[in-house]
Amino acid sequence: MVSEWREYRIGEIAEIVGGSTPSTADPSNFNGEIPWLTPKDLSGPHERYVSRGERNLSRKGLESCSAQQLPVGTVLLTSRAPIGYVAIAKTPLATNQGFRNLIPKPGFDSDFLYYWLRAHDEELQRHASGSTFQELTGSALAQIRIRLPLLAEQRAIAHILGTLDDKIELNRRMNETLEEMARAIFKDWFVDFGPTRAKMEGRAPYLSSDIWSLFPDRLVDSELGEIPEGWKIVPLASLIEVNPPEQLKRGMPAPYLNMASIPTTGPNPEPYVVREFSGSGVRFRNGDALLARITPCLENGKSAFVQNLPEDQVGWGSTEFIVLRSRPPLPKAVAYLIARDPAFRANAIRSMTGTSGRQRVSSDAIAAYPLPQPESDTLWSHLNNLIAPMFERIAANGRENQTLVATRDLLLPKLISGELRVKDAERFLRERGL
Repeated sequence: MVSEWREYRIGEIAEIVGGSTPSTADPSNFNGEIPWLTPKDLSGPHERYVSRGERNLSRKGLESCSAQQLPVGTVLLTSRAPIGYVAIAKTPLATNQGFRNLIPKPGFDSDFLYYWLRAHDEELQRHASGSTFQELTGSALAQIRIRLPLLAEQRAIAHILGTLDDKIELNRRMNETLEEMARAIFKDWFVDFGPTRAKMEGRAPYLSSDIWSLFPDRLVDSELGEIPEGWKIVPLASLIEVNPPEQLKRGMPAPYLNMASIPTTGPNPEPYVVREFSGSGVRFRNGDALLARITPCLENGKSAFVQNLPEDQVGWGSTEFIVLRSRPPLPKAVAYLIARDPAFRANAIRSMTGTSGRQRVSSDAIAAYPLPQPESDTLWSHLNNLIAPMFERIAANGRENQTLVATRDLLLPKLISGELRVKDAERFLRERGL
């Protein structure tokens, strides 16, 4: 019963430990064996349990500052810039001064505390102070009140929420792997020309004979360097439509994507919202790729592959997108794979013009980018047979994750507060096949 829940102050259930940064002027303080996190390491998608950040400390670096190595199970909470990113230490690690880390005392569960903090972000913000920037001090965090059940129920609640998060993370990893596979195939065939190089070096075929036979036996010079014999260099616009025209009446409600919804990695944007068309903004359909064209979004990698609009629906979005649509017989996903290609992106960034802070790449510069075109269109069909199922699965995983996230976010405040009991939550999930 909820009456079994007791109220504590956070300082009563966990030891609160800060972090620190050793002198950056001494390179020997870094690149050691001790994982060290900054708030930036938790700013993007990350697992519940983290084992390292971008940088490591040396033993000397750790001992030269007030940071300490935190035990496994420590709950890591960013306390400034911004407040509220949270994770759990999977291995012993340290953090910088942007954290207030909670080491749970006996009888209190790390995972439950992790979910409690996620559910009470506004509470954390209210206890922050500071004029230049808001910060949650250790003493303020220690005074925040928290209600908890007995340890067994803490663990049961965390298990339900963790099961949903584990499924979300599994889908995210699967999508990452599928995209890596698709990008590797595209790069081998159309960037590195791997099959032709293998033939020239006398290596054994590594593709089926019907695909292998479509690659020429030698490379020849071109304006891009060596390309397979019989292939030619064409402008991107010959293979990819740039900002293809679509009709959408002013005031008509339609799926809308803004810049914030576009990922820096991976193809799936955040779920669209329905908004009346303003009369300006790009328009797109399923199968189109979106490329951010303005600084710093282009440099940061913002691109997406649209797959989850309603059937035959036209969507719209920011005027700072460039829409790329594969021309038949190219697979639809090729437009996205090109948008993610490092050489393409580097060229787009070099082509940006405008005043500092408002630089953009033009659609003309994108349209003129040179691409190799194979002699036989059949090669595009074989590519489609390989990568189309991968992107279909990526889209399906994205849709499933939307359901899982919505379910988790519905259950989180109810379970953490005791409004919904564990057995009721388990039945709720069974009824929805989760």
